[in-house]
Amino acid sequence: MQISLNYRFLIALLALLAVGSGAISILLTMMLWLPSAGVPLWGQQSVSTHLFAYSVVFGFILGWIATKATRRALRTRQVLPLHWHLKSQTLIDRLPSRTFNRAFMFALAGACMATIMVLLIDLRQLHFIPFAEYLVLTTVYSICFTAAITVMSVYRALGDDTMRHSKV
Repeated sequence: MQISLNYRFLIALLALLAVGSGAISILLTMMLWLPSAGVPLWGQQSVSTHLFAYSVVFGFILGWIATKATRRALRTRQVLPLHWHLKSQTLIDRLPSRTFNRAFMFALAGACMATIMVLLIDLRQLHFIPFAEYLVLTTVYSICFTAAITVMSVYRALGDDTMRHSKV
C-alpha cells in the first residue's frame, strides 16, 4: 500500500525537524548544566525557565518553518491541498492565515505546553532532577513538542486558500 503525497511530506518534514530539535535541545542542556549534578525545577537557571524559553522560541520557529515549507510544497505540487469536504473544521482551521500571526499562536501554544509540563513535574514533587534524567526528559519533550507543532502547522497550511482550490 502506497502512502499519499501529503503523508510522505509530513513524515519527512517531521523527521527532519524532530532530529534537529532534539539535537539542539541536547546541546542547550549540555551547555547550560553539564558541570552540575542536577537541575532545579524553579529559579533563574532551572527546568521551568528552560522549558518556557525553549517552547516559546521553538514554537514560533517550527510554526514558521513548517508553514513556509508546506506552502512551497503546495506551489511545486509536491503535496495536494485539502479540499473543503476533506477538512474536519477543527480549531486548527481557525488559526490565522498569515505566517507570522500563525507562528505567534504556536509560540503561545508552546507556553501552554511548557506550563503543563512544569506543573506535572511540580505535582510529582521533583524539585531537583538529576542531569542525565533531565537530558532524556528535555530530548523527549522537544521531539514530542516538535511533532505537535509540525502536524498542526502542516495541516493548517494544507488548508490555506481552500476556497480558491475547490469548486464551490
